Amino acid sequence: MKQCFYLALVLTTSFCSLATAHAACQIQLSEPQVNYGAMTRGELVQHSGNSLSANELQMGDKRDLDLMVTCDRPTLLTLSFNGPAKDAESYRFGEHGRATLTLHNVMIDDRPASIESNGKRESKMAFVANNTLRFWKDDAPAIGSLLRARVTVTTWISSGATRVGESQYMQLEGSFVAGQ
Repeated sequence: MKQCFYLALVLTTSFCSLATAHAACQIQLSEPQVNYGAMTRGELVQHSGNSLSANELQMGDKRDLDLMVTCDRPTLLTLSFNGPAKDAESYRFGEHGRATLTLHNVMIDDRPASIESNGKRESKMAFVANNTLRFWKDDAPAIGSLLRARVTVTTWISSGATRVGESQYMQLEGSFVAGQ
């Protein structure tokens, strides 16, 4: 029996504030839904890096999505992903799976920017629950009206959860939120 695995990233539009001093920002994602399709345990085990003895299996290839934040005026940009946490480094994907979302290739107003969180500054960084990513250009907090970036989505399912008698539907629900 083939299992259906499906990942949906539910995108919300974020408006920072109604006050005139704050910018209103809108988020767009190239693919708000990523469908892994139907697959069997055997197909999962055959994926590169997976094995019969593994505690969890990666579900297919990593998926890259384009993310764009457009604000009505230059503002200090931040970005977070709000969704149910599986653990400190991943989000819940169905009942027995997990997903990571990694932000990279960040450009603010067509200039490269680094990502900062918890005192670390990198060119790529994972979204984690209850944490906001901030951006830097030229050793200063980044101010801009257009942020473009890539989000890499990687999903895993516990090995035991792949032993089922009927189709299973798995989903990650959450939203990207832009702020200041």
